[in-house]
Amino acid sequence: MKICSVELAGNEVNLCFLSLKDGIFELIECRKRKITLASSTEAYQMRQFHKEFAQLMQDYKIEHVVIKERLTKGKFSGSSTSFKAEAAIQLVDSVEVSMVSQTYYKQLLVDHPIFVDFSETGLKKFQQNAFTLGCLFLNEKAAKNTIEL
Repeated sequence: MKICSVELAGNEVNLCFLSLKDGIFELIECRKRKITLASSTEAYQMRQFHKEFAQLMQDYKIEHVVIKERLTKGKFSGSSTSFKAEAAIQLVDSVEVSMVSQTYYKQLLVDHPIFVDFSETGLKKFQQNAFTLGCLFLNEKAAKNTIEL
């Protein structure tokens, strides 16, 4: 299974493309590591973002997108732009989208720890949260035997 894990941070969508083969994570090189929304208040910009994201999923044959949910209230709540980006991602027809809550994310860290040193991945620092999310998601699916190893 090829996945795209996403971290939404303000007007930036940080991406990490991963698969799990024979119990080993495989990073998938991609022409984009992040997509920046110029303006979430203009319909044209949102359509462009949706089109660009959908094209990436199609080009790299991504089957599943996983997004870490943001809080809706409080000091660490997500921005309106990030929620719009999330909606645009969820509307991509060619992929299944899963949302991972903060609570479930923390539980996955305990249940399925990651034994990959991020500094050895070659990814940029801003991709670390997306990478971690993708690894946790794939570990959990493998533990449930819901993906082919």
